[in-house]
Amino acid sequence: MEYFLVFTLGIIAAVLVLFLLRPGLFARPNLDFSVLELMVEEAIEQLEQRQAEILAEIEQQHQALLELQKQIMSSFIPESKKSPKVLAVLELAAQRRDVEDIAKKLGLGVGEVELILELYKDNEPLAEST
Repeated sequence: MEYFLVFTLGIIAAVLVLFLLRPGLFARPNLDFSVLELMVEEAIEQLEQRQAEILAEIEQQHQALLELQKQIMSSFIPESKKSPKVLAVLELAAQRRDVEDIAKKLGLGVGEVELILELYKDNEPLAEST
């Protein structure tokens, strides 16, 4: 029991000495986060700027791919190789005419017009996916 009392008094004395010599050890430090906030804001600003650059680059590449697709498609089926009937159907379809109107105007069957439009629908450039 004596040893326990001496041991306890020794611990208390050590804590008091530490408290007197280093009072900041037991106090919660006052942290200033303003510098950290500024650094985070600058980082966010830089990320937003980089995002805008990347989006612009993606749009540029998208336009280049659309142009390349047009070139590839025109090399497979040049305009001069299409029949006048196909050209007329595609021209009227580009004017947003419906299938029945195109068939009536050109004297074709509705099924024939639908077939032509179905065969040539993939010749259009890729649409925006967003």
